[in-house]
Amino acid sequence: MRFWTRLAAFGLACGAVQPAIAQLTMADGSVIEDRAVDSSEQACAAGKADACLVRGLALSKAIGQPIDIDAAAAAFRKACDGGLGMGCDEEADIAARRHDGRRDLKLASDRWARARTIFTMGCDAGNPLACYRLADLLTSNSGMTDQPRAVTLLARACFDLKFGPACVEGSALTGLSTSPVRDAAMATRFEAAVDPALTGACEENRIGACAMLGEWLLGRLGPKDTARITLLADKACSGGAMHGCALAADLVRRADTSAEGWDRRYDYLVRACAVQFGYCSKLADLMRAAPPIRSIDSGMLFLADIKACLAEAEEHCWRLYDPAARLNATELEQLVMTFDQACLNLPRPSAELCASAASNHVERAEAVPAGATADRAEARRLYQRALELPEENEDNPTAHNEARAFLAGN
Repeated sequence: MRFWTRLAAFGLACGAVQPAIAQLTMADGSVIEDRAVDSSEQACAAGKADACLVRGLALSKAIGQPIDIDAAAAAFRKACDGGLGMGCDEEADIAARRHDGRRDLKLASDRWARARTIFTMGCDAGNPLACYRLADLLTSNSGMTDQPRAVTLLARACFDLKFGPACVEGSALTGLSTSPVRDAAMATRFEAAVDPALTGACEENRIGACAMLGEWLLGRLGPKDTARITLLADKACSGGAMHGCALAADLVRRADTSAEGWDRRYDYLVRACAVQFGYCSKLADLMRAAPPIRSIDSGMLFLADIKACLAEAEEHCWRLYDPAARLNATELEQLVMTFDQACLNLPRPSAELCASAASNHVERAEAVPAGATADRAEARRLYQRALELPEENEDNPTAHNEARAFLAGN
């Protein structure tokens, strides 16, 4: 890389990614407004379990901010202790899907068991979301598999409680040719219930349901009612459900390959990226595929890659190096901070990413002697983190070898 000598003449500027608009779409299609998301940290600290759930979801799904998986897990734990099954389920998922020393299968098992108990009680009391989440546990969790019961739960949530996502899931579960609970008649019944249930939720202003319905209609075999799907996507996007913006962009991609079509896709994805960093990868890819008659703001592309990187799209972390020769001092500092955050805060970073984050500090220590001690200390921490993580190529563990060599000499 070797571009750090540029910083010696300028000094180091701090350019952290700033939080953006933070609207969170829940499983029932309701949208949690940015004010509630922004205040969730303080409300969670005050002991409000629902705020802890909102905070955990925002931090784990990169809603208006980078992923911070440890802070998310802590928020989910408070939500779980406050009696919210989703908090238990989400904390368990984090504990189980790590690939480092912080993976904790016992904790995951305990939290999933608590989630199951809470969801069962909620479903028995007539909460459709509880039935839906319990069915998901019984289909996706290998230690709890009970697909026949899952179908029964989805049927109750869909047919009796008019919960659209359960209709969608029930149709998929009973309609798959490889499913052990395949039931063509039941799949047809579930499918027939999707549109009315999601339409009702959309009309009741659970805006995310509008996008769910549009996605479901688009995915069906046969002719597409593109005009209706477009209206649904636009309504969802305007109401703050960002998968509606992404759906709208996809509809334009299918229908209009002109420069004007590119402009419309760009506008939709800018909105989505501003709220949910996971969509920034789509925006960055679109910017790289701009028509020759459109000029691209390299600074906006750089920021889109940063946000995508901090939402677990690791390939966009590496793309930050592409324009390295043209980066200014502030952008170089952003690059360093991005790699640090990705290494330390994502649930499944690679050893290679952490080794690269460490090497950024080693190079800066060589280029800027005034901060060399702090940079070498940070490099040590990042290289130690690299050793906790699996190598992409176990036969040629370059990241681990690089980390061991540095730690042995420092």
